[in-house]
Amino acid sequence: MPNVLIIGAGGVGLACAHKAAQHAVELGDITVASRTKTSADDVVEHVRRRGSLKAGRKLASARVDAMDTSEVARLIRQSRAGIVINVASPFCNLSIQDACLETGAHYIDTAVHEVEGRVNEPPPWYANYEWPRRGLFEQAGVTAILGCGFDPGAVNAFCAWAAKHRFDRIDEIDIMDVNAGHHGRFFATNFDPETNLREILEDVVYWEDGQWKRIPHHSMHREYDFPEVGRHVIYAMGHDEVHSLAVHFKPKRVQFWMGFSEQYLRVFEVLEKLGLLSEQPVEVDGCHVKPLRLLKKLLPDPKSLAPDYSGEVCIGCLIKGIRDGEPGSIFIYSTCDHAACYREIGAQAISYTTAVPAVTAALLIARGDWNVRRMVNVEELDPDPFLELMPRLGIGWQVREEGA
Repeated sequence: MPNVLIIGAGGVGLACAHKAAQHAVELGDITVASRTKTSADDVVEHVRRRGSLKAGRKLASARVDAMDTSEVARLIRQSRAGIVINVASPFCNLSIQDACLETGAHYIDTAVHEVEGRVNEPPPWYANYEWPRRGLFEQAGVTAILGCGFDPGAVNAFCAWAAKHRFDRIDEIDIMDVNAGHHGRFFATNFDPETNLREILEDVVYWEDGQWKRIPHHSMHREYDFPEVGRHVIYAMGHDEVHSLAVHFKPKRVQFWMGFSEQYLRVFEVLEKLGLLSEQPVEVDGCHVKPLRLLKKLLPDPKSLAPDYSGEVCIGCLIKGIRDGEPGSIFIYSTCDHAACYREIGAQAISYTTAVPAVTAALLIARGDWNVRRMVNVEELDPDPFLELMPRLGIGWQVREEGA
């Protein structure tokens, strides 16, 4: 039994703690760690209050500076963790990876590594920091599964399933994400505002005709009729999974699309034009303040959105390819209801859909199916055990035939 250390106590950390606790018979004791001990304490209390923890297992909280490898390694040893689920800031990925290499604990994250203050990294993003470490993980015999939330994560498994079961050759991949829910706030982000707003602000990088292309954010859009949530306008956006799927499948095109309401776009434009999305410090009464960091403090905590959230999210992959010489197209997708997630574990659907794949991966490492003892992206793994297990943790999936 491996024991699990969850680093990060935001909305995703909360959902991960619940899901890991529900499966503690296989995962063992669970420790939730955050830079602020009270945040980790709150998660532990939330899990206990809702009765998610399986009898006979321990659930503890801890303080850790996730940017400090020695601190993380010390906590891994203290908690006897065999698996680390990193849902902290993506700025912390490398330091947590180093701690896993030092201790032998297996590693899962949900987003590509970022460097504070640096935007518009050259593609493919994983090649800048993570992939050069492949040899270290293979030499150490440590499993590292990169980007195993929903997008990236489950959508990568969808593509792997399509390549294994439906197509001889994949030509086009469109990852499409629509949150058709309503939380009642004037403006809010569904996960960490600093991370969320950075990724929307960056240039859109996508793969087409054997090369990386770059366009301004919100400069390309389309409309699509989604299952259950209906027609939505979606905008091209830069996103992690494009950078691994393009390399591993080499299709003609890979793009990521996300839905935004008109109000969201208007507020975002005003924030951008006022400079409030900038990470460059400005002096205010003798103090240096990063506008984006200030905005993060002013916006609602993503965890606070959950009680009032209604509606559904739909996330999936529109995949076109060739099978037996004939063209075809499928939309493979999941939907998730905000209110249902809140009833189960007190989280909103964005946190839920990120946490469930990460904990599914932890279970597959514990069982041995995905314990490959090297660094991989999700699409490099067998999708079948993942897509069989994920519905048991709360997220099902379906395939809709789209025609040629």
